[in-house]
Amino acid sequence: MRHPWPWIAACIAVLGLIAIAGCGSSTTAQFITGYSAAQSPLNRTFVGVKKAFTEAKGRTIPEIARSFSTLADRFGQELPALEALKPPTRLATAFTTLTTSLNRVERDLREASLAFERKDVVEAAHSLQNLQSDSVAATDAATAIARNLDHR
Repeated sequence: MRHPWPWIAACIAVLGLIAIAGCGSSTTAQFITGYSAAQSPLNRTFVGVKKAFTEAKGRTIPEIARSFSTLADRFGQELPALEALKPPTRLATAFTTLTTSLNRVERDLREASLAFERKDVVEAAHSLQNLQSDSVAATDAATAIARNLDHR
């Protein structure tokens, strides 16, 4: 399995780019303001995901399960603020992809946590592979949003 750090770092970087992308119309400015507020806790959670991976080697399986469960709970608390935003029309498709992908990331974290609790290595690996691909999808969508904001 490939190391997850590069895609986690990419997610954090892209979410940061969106927050500083600048202003356009008042709708775009309102979206950017709301997005900036919503993405900050999500950035911290992605840092937590990276930390969970980097510290996993020294932890017990129940500790890893709790860590992933806690991260999934954080996503569950943070995503509604993002989902409540109304993006400008030109960002709607990418924004929907972003929120859908982040919801799948939350699901993947929950599934990995449950797999670790059951000590089901195969299911845990499957959930972590899904986590990686869903994080890449979220990163791609966030990149599309950032590019669109840069070309307003």
